[in-house]
Order: sequence, then C-alpha cells, then structure tokens
Amino acid sequence: MVARVSVFDLVVDALVFAWILYRQRGVRRVRLRFGRRVPIILSLVGLAQFVHFTENHSLGTEVTAVAIGSCLVGGAVFGAIRAVSVILTPLGKGVAAQASWLTIALWLASIAAHFAMSGFVSSLHGPVDVIAASALLYMAISLGAQNAVVHRRAIRFLRTSYGPTVRAGTVDARSWEEPRD
Repeated sequence: MVARVSVFDLVVDALVFAWILYRQRGVRRVRLRFGRRVPIILSLVGLAQFVHFTENHSLGTEVTAVAIGSCLVGGAVFGAIRAVSVILTPLGKGVAAQASWLTIALWLASIAAHFAMSGFVSSLHGPVDVIAASALLYMAISLGAQNAVVHRRAIRFLRTSYGPTVRAGTVDARSWEEPRD
C-alpha cells in the first residue's frame, strides 16, 4: 500500500503557505501583546492532518521522531533565523515589521529543508508522505517562532529608541495600534 496525503490537505497547505508569504511582505504594525492566535490555529489544523495521516499509516518510532523533530527543531530554528531578516521600522508609538526578500527566500529554504527529510524517512523505510502530512504543522511552528523573535526584537527596538522606560508590561496593549475614529 502506497502512503498518500489527501489532495485536499495539500491544497490547504499550499494556500496557507501562499497566504503566509503574502502577509509577510506587507508592512504590519507589531502589537505589544504577542499574537499567538494564527500559529495556534494553524498548529491545531496541522496536528489534525498529521494525526489523520498516522491513523491510516504505520510510521514507527524513528519515522515519527524524524517528522516531529523536523517540525519542532527545524521549524523553530528556521523561524528564529528568518526573524533576524525581518525589517523593523519606527511607526508612531510603535514598530512596523516587513519581511525582506531574504526572509521570503529563507521561507522557501525552510520548506525545502523540511521536505528534504523525506530522503531520511525513505532510508528508514517509512512512508515519505509523512513529511507532506506534517508540512502545515511545520509552517505553524516556524511562523510562531519567527513571530516570537520579531516581537522580542520590536520591544528591544523600542527600548533603544525611546529609552529604558518601555517594557512589555508598561505600555497599554492597544498603544501600538493606530487610533480609531
């Protein structure tokens, strides 16, 4: 029996990846309160995809460790590396962030590195589609790590720009947003 990831899951993953890249290139205000909603939602959907795949395919301990390890370690490491390439700019009372073209290239390299683990899974005689089944989970963890590092960089940026009085807990959580009419 050949292990296959559903076409629907692949389409969802491709659309999510395109959406992530699109949002990365936009200039967005970094909020004082760390936004974890999108990475958590993507993680839950990605975990559901992965669990659904494992219900229909026998992976073994080593293959499961490779897939989960790639998501956790690879995703976090690449997310932190990409975060350094995000451009921070002062904006009113806050900071704006925009992914550089290097960030986009690192996203592509990151996804390629995750899919390169298929060769390792193949050498373990496991279903290589497990890497595709864990792609959304990988993207979610990587995006969360990148957002966390960008958020820390933004706070550090504010501290150096406006002095040591700016701390994560001292400014109103809505102070980085644009005023509403």
